[in-house]
Amino acid sequence: MAKELFALLAEAREIYLHDVVAGGKRYGRFVDDFINSHRYIDCDNVVCRNCHEMNLHIAGVLLADLSERTRLLFAADTFSFEDCMELKKMYDISDPELPADVRGAGFALNAPPLSFDCNFTEEQMTGIVACANAYHLFCVSAVGIEDMKALFACKEGFRIRVNNIRHVAVLFDALLERSYIQAHWQSVLERGRFLVSKDGKRFVTASSLSTALSAARSCMTSTTVSIRKAVSQLRE
Repeated sequence: MAKELFALLAEAREIYLHDVVAGGKRYGRFVDDFINSHRYIDCDNVVCRNCHEMNLHIAGVLLADLSERTRLLFAADTFSFEDCMELKKMYDISDPELPADVRGAGFALNAPPLSFDCNFTEEQMTGIVACANAYHLFCVSAVGIEDMKALFACKEGFRIRVNNIRHVAVLFDALLERSYIQAHWQSVLERGRFLVSKDGKRFVTASSLSTALSAARSCMTSTTVSIRKAVSQLRE
């Protein structure tokens, strides 16, 4: 059963990278198409068919409800059996009551209100603003503290252009590592459409953030190290 799940997810990863990351296909459409194209197997054995049905269900939950970590692993250079088992463990301990109906951008129709679940002090927010300005994360001459407050408060209608998506992804990942925000930050940014591409032509997606973070992790630069250091120095 575990080997078939690994085969399913490995194939899903290949299609995801080809259709979504490289081809621009909507993530929700990719999930629907993948699940619907793998419903049946050429086997009349009841046990085999039940195992396949179970694995397909697990894959569906991982791709839809638990997409943040799944997409992050898909964007890595390799996808191993151990990565598959990590996702399976995440599935095992997840809340089974989470809604699984996914449409459009790949998020639940009745998803909870947007929130990073953060509570920064004024001093911490000042430090985040200083970091954003020092490393030119956004396409403005200087980010104001009100801008960052609006972003982390998920203020409806707030938009800001990203200068370097890798550096922005590293900032949010560093905040997650220090438990300042929750793990669903990529989906919040996509759903809220808070970040706009540097050319101003499109909104930054969770997929592009995941890909950017993976690239930043595989090729650390002095800037990414400095951003993580700045976050580590935020005072409690």
